[in-house]
Amino acid sequence: MSRMSGTAPVAPATRAFLAVAALGAGLLHAALAPGAPPVLLAVLLAIAAAELGWAAATLARDRPPLLRLLPALALVPLGVWAALAVAGAVASSGSVLAFPFLPMAVASLLDLAVAVVTAVVLRRGRAARQDTGALRFVIALALSAAAVCGLTIPALGLTDAGIAAVEVGHHH
Repeated sequence: MSRMSGTAPVAPATRAFLAVAALGAGLLHAALAPGAPPVLLAVLLAIAAAELGWAAATLARDRPPLLRLLPALALVPLGVWAALAVAGAVASSGSVLAFPFLPMAVASLLDLAVAVVTAVVLRRGRAARQDTGALRFVIALALSAAAVCGLTIPALGLTDAGIAAVEVGHHH
């Protein structure tokens, strides 16, 4: 009854999806940060840095870092958003939750996908085959990137950074 051991690798195609999904969520959290009050700005930047760093490490290794903790860690941004929504709903000023809905929802969806896929990998409990070939990895990476970009890019356009890029003419 041994579950995935500490050295068991994750399939390259799965790692590609996990990394790209975390990258998309990290980019959205980073784009949402400038429109946040100072305390939330720090929280969003910390979340974005963790997601972006984790995505890079996941692509570089056979086993994603913090694999056993990942289902819970990937849900932390959803918890932050839920706490902000509750605080905004009960605040008399209503200014606590000033984030655009769609970018936060897409980032949450990507974080949820990371949590679910990781939970399935851990639940399966066996090491993945690593000799599936470079073509399968490239196809998985391309499909994952296309799917995540299809969600992330429109959501980025609805953040303060995305709106400023169009209206002010900055090149982000």
